[in-house]
Amino acid sequence: MNTLRLFLFVIYTTVIFSEALSAQPKSIVDKTIFIDYGDRFYADAYVVPTSNPDTAQVFVMFRMANDFLSFTQVTDRSDVGGNFRADMAVSAEVRDTLSVIRQRLRWAGVAYTNVFEETHNKNLFHFGWFSFNIGSGTYDITLEILAQRETNQKRITIRGVSFTPKRPLRQLTPPLFAEPEYRDGVELLKPYIFTGNVPFGSKDARALILLSDSVPVDYDFTIKQVAWEGRDIRWWLVSDIIGTTTSSKTRFPRLSSLATTEAPYLEIQEEADLKLPVALVEIPVPLTALVPGKYEIILARTGTTDTIRIPFRIVWELMPLSLRNIDYAISSMKFIVTDDILDSLDEGSDAERRERLMGWWRMQDPTETTTYNERMAEYFKRLDQAFFAFSTIQEPDGAKSERGKVYVLYGPPTEISKNLKTEGESLEIWRYSNKVGKKFTFLIDDRGIYRLKAVEPTQ
Repeated sequence: MNTLRLFLFVIYTTVIFSEALSAQPKSIVDKTIFIDYGDRFYADAYVVPTSNPDTAQVFVMFRMANDFLSFTQVTDRSDVGGNFRADMAVSAEVRDTLSVIRQRLRWAGVAYTNVFEETHNKNLFHFGWFSFNIGSGTYDITLEILAQRETNQKRITIRGVSFTPKRPLRQLTPPLFAEPEYRDGVELLKPYIFTGNVPFGSKDARALILLSDSVPVDYDFTIKQVAWEGRDIRWWLVSDIIGTTTSSKTRFPRLSSLATTEAPYLEIQEEADLKLPVALVEIPVPLTALVPGKYEIILARTGTTDTIRIPFRIVWELMPLSLRNIDYAISSMKFIVTDDILDSLDEGSDAERRERLMGWWRMQDPTETTTYNERMAEYFKRLDQAFFAFSTIQEPDGAKSERGKVYVLYGPPTEISKNLKTEGESLEIWRYSNKVGKKFTFLIDDRGIYRLKAVEPTQ
């Protein structure tokens, strides 16, 4: 059993083994929502100027997964937020470069959900934020979830939040990455809140950076892919993104009145020139043309050699586990490729095999204008789901079982029925009422292994 299979099997047996399939299943539960993809508590900070030249306002925004919260069923009929609620509390400490605590803050909110299964979901988030003023300097901001369950107490530190407006060409703040939206003519930004990272996906983003410009300045920018390191998952090389932009003395992001714990929003507002050495640079980040990995934004004043380099990462936050391990990913291709293609994918070093695998999927991409491959993502997502849904002691890798193969190729069935007998054949029947138009009958043998017995068209 390879490393990934062992890892997934340990998760399965320790977390969801007790959830056996019922005698009359109605649907296949997506148990990947219980997978721990790592710490699911993120925070970012952004700084905006005030009318005081020596003071700036800091907004700290954070998001936490439902699994960190302690939900209880709502019994108060006047509480109409949802069927389950959880109190949220986060504390913050602001320290200067000498580790002196400058401020302590506390935030409290309420999270709601209507479905019990969502109360432990690691992929659903709720949001919150602080705001406070700082003087010129550099600060570390530490946030901690004040969880009712001790195991859910998490701490995260945002380092190097700076406001030093008197230093020329100085990057005043970490970049803020957000997805642009427009509502009723209002220009909004939905921050990713990913601890300085940018999520891999099918929508483009924008980077907002404060610089110490006394007047609007023209800039040339380049978004450059950084070379992979030894343990990085390799995708493919992408071209540099090159453009120009002009800093603004009157456009700044402010917290929008539309912001909620479900979806925080910022609003770009046109303001009077504060007459301060502070300006906003907005850089389009075409995520649809980029792949996961390390990058840097190279920002230079037009016509000069004055340059700022800003590193960032693009991360596939919920990258399927079955795609992360190259051995498992290639072996799982046997459902959809010939033996000759499978052998060709499996030749060479790990880096060469990863390159071939990605190359094959690029040829199958239904949206060639974007790097996010919906078809590949869906295939490996189904592999993850099948691994957990159909894993048993007899068949520890549910994705390689006969039910798993059908699930990976055709997706979840419209209807599942079971016919358990003390004598004779015990059967499980999957019906697809959609365009698949098939009925799959599985025979359950004496060891509990499901064998595909018949495939028939649905009537």
